[in-house]
Amino acid sequence: MLSPTEKVSELSQNQDAENAPPFWNRASGAVLLAIIFTLLIFVVSSAADFLMLREHETARITIELSDGISAFAIGLLAFQVVRMYQERRAKLRQRVEVIAAMNHHVRNALQVISLSTHGKENKEEIAAIRESMNRIQWALRELLPKI
Repeated sequence: MLSPTEKVSELSQNQDAENAPPFWNRASGAVLLAIIFTLLIFVVSSAADFLMLREHETARITIELSDGISAFAIGLLAFQVVRMYQERRAKLRQRVEVIAAMNHHVRNALQVISLSTHGKENKEEIAAIRESMNRIQWALRELLPKI
Protein backbone atom coordinates (compact mmCIF):
# COMPACT_ATOMS: atom_id res chain seq x y z
CA MET A 1 0.00 0.00 0.00
CA LEU A 2 1.28 3.47 -0.90
CA SER A 3 1.92 6.09 1.77
CA PRO A 4 0.16 9.47 1.44
CA THR A 5 3.42 11.03 0.24
CA GLU A 6 3.85 8.38 -2.46
CA LYS A 7 0.21 8.78 -3.52
CA VAL A 8 0.64 12.53 -3.87
CA SER A 9 3.88 12.04 -5.79
CA GLU A 10 2.19 9.57 -8.16
CA LEU A 11 -0.79 11.91 -8.63
CA SER A 12 1.58 14.79 -9.30
CA GLN A 13 3.43 12.78 -11.96
CA ASN A 14 0.16 11.81 -13.65
CA GLN A 15 -0.98 15.44 -13.67
CA ASP A 16 2.39 16.53 -15.07
CA ALA A 17 1.94 14.09 -17.97
CA GLU A 18 -1.61 15.33 -18.61
CA ASN A 19 -0.64 18.99 -18.29
CA ALA A 20 2.54 18.73 -20.35
CA PRO A 21 3.08 21.84 -22.42
CA PRO A 22 2.22 21.64 -26.09
CA PHE A 23 5.03 20.96 -28.51
CA TRP A 24 5.33 24.66 -29.41
CA ASN A 25 6.06 25.63 -25.77
CA ARG A 26 9.14 23.42 -25.55
CA ALA A 27 12.57 24.53 -26.74
CA SER A 28 12.63 22.17 -29.74
CA GLY A 29 9.17 23.34 -30.76
CA ALA A 30 10.19 26.98 -30.46
CA VAL A 31 13.23 26.39 -32.68
CA LEU A 32 11.09 24.60 -35.26
CA LEU A 33 8.51 27.39 -35.16
CA ALA A 34 11.25 30.01 -35.64
CA ILE A 35 12.61 28.09 -38.64
CA ILE A 36 9.11 27.81 -40.16
CA PHE A 37 8.51 31.56 -39.75
CA THR A 38 11.95 32.35 -41.15
CA LEU A 39 11.24 30.25 -44.23
CA LEU A 40 7.77 31.79 -44.57
CA ILE A 41 9.16 35.33 -44.51
CA PHE A 42 11.88 34.34 -46.99
CA VAL A 43 9.29 32.82 -49.36
CA VAL A 44 7.02 35.89 -49.13
CA SER A 45 9.96 38.23 -49.72
CA SER A 46 11.30 36.17 -52.62
CA ALA A 47 7.84 35.92 -54.19
CA ALA A 48 7.46 39.71 -53.97
CA ASP A 49 10.89 40.14 -55.60
CA PHE A 50 10.04 37.70 -58.35
CA LEU A 51 6.66 39.29 -59.11
CA MET A 52 8.07 42.83 -59.21
CA LEU A 53 11.07 41.89 -61.34
CA ARG A 54 8.75 40.02 -63.67
CA GLU A 55 6.75 43.21 -64.14
CA HIS A 56 10.06 44.96 -65.05
CA GLU A 57 10.19 47.21 -62.00
CA THR A 58 13.52 48.83 -61.16
CA ALA A 59 15.82 47.06 -58.74
CA ARG A 60 15.53 49.87 -56.18
CA ILE A 61 11.71 49.72 -56.06
CA THR A 62 11.85 45.94 -55.88
CA ILE A 63 14.25 45.99 -52.95
CA GLU A 64 12.30 48.69 -51.07
CA LEU A 65 8.95 46.96 -51.47
CA SER A 66 10.41 43.58 -50.61
CA ASP A 67 12.02 45.01 -47.47
CA GLY A 68 8.74 46.68 -46.55
CA ILE A 69 6.79 43.44 -46.89
CA SER A 70 9.40 41.54 -44.88
CA ALA A 71 9.44 44.20 -42.16
CA PHE A 72 5.64 44.11 -41.94
CA ALA A 73 5.63 40.29 -41.59
CA ILE A 74 8.36 40.43 -38.93
CA GLY A 75 6.48 43.17 -37.08
CA LEU A 76 3.31 41.08 -37.01
CA LEU A 77 5.23 38.09 -35.66
CA ALA A 78 6.97 40.20 -33.01
CA PHE A 79 3.62 41.69 -31.95
CA GLN A 80 2.16 38.19 -31.58
CA VAL A 81 5.13 37.00 -29.51
CA VAL A 82 4.92 40.00 -27.17
CA ARG A 83 1.15 39.56 -26.78
CA MET A 84 1.54 35.86 -25.97
CA TYR A 85 4.27 36.68 -23.43
CA GLN A 86 2.03 39.27 -21.74
CA GLU A 87 -0.89 36.82 -21.55
CA ARG A 88 1.32 34.11 -20.10
CA ARG A 89 2.72 36.52 -17.51
CA ALA A 90 -0.79 37.65 -16.50
CA LYS A 91 -1.91 34.02 -16.06
CA LEU A 92 1.15 33.29 -13.96
CA ARG A 93 0.54 36.36 -11.80
CA GLN A 94 -3.08 35.26 -11.28
CA ARG A 95 -1.99 31.75 -10.25
CA VAL A 96 0.48 33.16 -7.73
CA GLU A 97 -2.24 35.37 -6.24
CA VAL A 98 -4.60 32.37 -5.91
CA ILE A 99 -1.86 30.31 -4.25
CA ALA A 100 -1.08 33.11 -1.80
CA ALA A 101 -4.75 33.56 -0.90
CA MET A 102 -5.25 29.82 -0.49
CA ASN A 103 -2.17 29.57 1.70
CA HIS A 104 -3.39 32.46 3.88
CA HIS A 105 -6.92 31.08 4.38
CA VAL A 106 -5.82 27.51 5.09
CA ARG A 107 -3.20 28.64 7.60
CA ASN A 108 -5.78 30.80 9.38
CA ALA A 109 -8.14 27.81 9.58
CA LEU A 110 -5.32 25.63 10.90
CA GLN A 111 -4.66 28.17 13.63
CA VAL A 112 -8.27 27.86 14.83
CA ILE A 113 -8.05 24.05 14.78
CA SER A 114 -4.77 24.18 16.67
CA LEU A 115 -6.25 26.37 19.38
CA SER A 116 -9.29 24.07 19.68
CA THR A 117 -7.11 21.26 21.08
CA HIS A 118 -6.20 23.25 24.20
CA GLY A 119 -8.08 22.06 27.25
CA LYS A 120 -9.00 18.69 25.77
CA GLU A 121 -8.05 15.55 27.63
CA ASN A 122 -8.44 12.92 24.91
CA LYS A 123 -4.83 12.38 23.83
CA GLU A 124 -5.75 10.23 20.81
CA GLU A 125 -8.07 12.89 19.42
CA ILE A 126 -5.45 15.58 19.94
CA ALA A 127 -2.80 13.40 18.24
CA ALA A 128 -5.10 12.76 15.26
CA ILE A 129 -5.83 16.50 14.89
CA ARG A 130 -2.13 17.37 15.10
CA GLU A 131 -1.24 14.68 12.57
CA SER A 132 -3.86 16.05 10.18
CA MET A 133 -2.58 19.58 10.72
CA ASN A 134 0.97 18.48 10.01
CA ARG A 135 -0.13 16.82 6.74
CA ILE A 136 -1.95 19.99 5.66
CA GLN A 137 1.05 22.14 6.54
CA TRP A 138 3.31 19.75 4.63
CA ALA A 139 0.98 20.02 1.60
CA LEU A 140 1.06 23.82 1.81
CA ARG A 141 4.83 23.88 2.13
CA GLU A 142 5.75 21.17 -0.39
CA LEU A 143 2.95 20.79 -2.94
CA LEU A 144 1.21 24.15 -3.23
CA PRO A 145 4.28 26.02 -4.53
CA LYS A 146 4.59 23.44 -7.34
CA ILE A 147 1.16 24.32 -8.77
